[in-house]
Amino acid sequence: MPQVRKVLGVCSVETAQRRRICHRTRKNHNIESGTVCLVIKDPTTGGSKNYCPEHALAILDQAADDLQALRVALG
Repeated sequence: MPQVRKVLGVCSVETAQRRRICHRTRKNHNIESGTVCLVIKDPTTGGSKNYCPEHALAILDQAADDLQALRVALG
């Protein structure tokens, strides 16, 4: 049986080793060292964007809604 494809391969959770910028509100706050954050990598450029836990949860909630809509569309 073929392996099931992972579609969320560009997302991971990391612990910040140093201060990072939260890309949702770049000018308003940072992600401090030792804080877990959501990292979304861009496969075309190799770059990544970091999101603090508060903003990461909003992104994951939207992703869950999008996945549910796909399930419904498939019947």
